[in-house]
Amino acid sequence: MKIVIDLDGTICSEEKQFSRALAKIKPYAKESIDKLKENGYIIIIYSARTWAEYELTINWLKTNNVQFDQLILGKPQGDYWIDDRAINFDNWESVTKKIL
Repeated sequence: MKIVIDLDGTICSEEKQFSRALAKIKPYAKESIDKLKENGYIIIIYSARTWAEYELTINWLKTNNVQFDQLILGKPQGDYWIDDRAINFDNWESVTKKIL
C-alpha cells in the first residue's frame, strides 16, 4: 500500500522558503514513518516546494533520517484540500492508529 504524506506542517515545521533548512521534525514523525515502513508501506513525500528546492529537501530528509521511497515536489498550493482518501492530520499518534 502507498501512503502519500505532505512534508511541511506534517513531517516538519512550516518555514518560509529561504529558511526551510532550519525546519524541525514534528514529534513522532520519524517513528511513525519508520513503523509504516516496517509494516510494508511505500512512503511518498509530497510538497508544494519547488524543484529548485529538491537537493535541500533531500538533504533535510537524509539528515533527519526520514525514510521515503519517492519525493514529489510542485504540489499546487491551496487553502483547503478536498480528497476522498485524505486523513486529517492532527498528530502522528492518531494518524498511525487510523492506518495501522
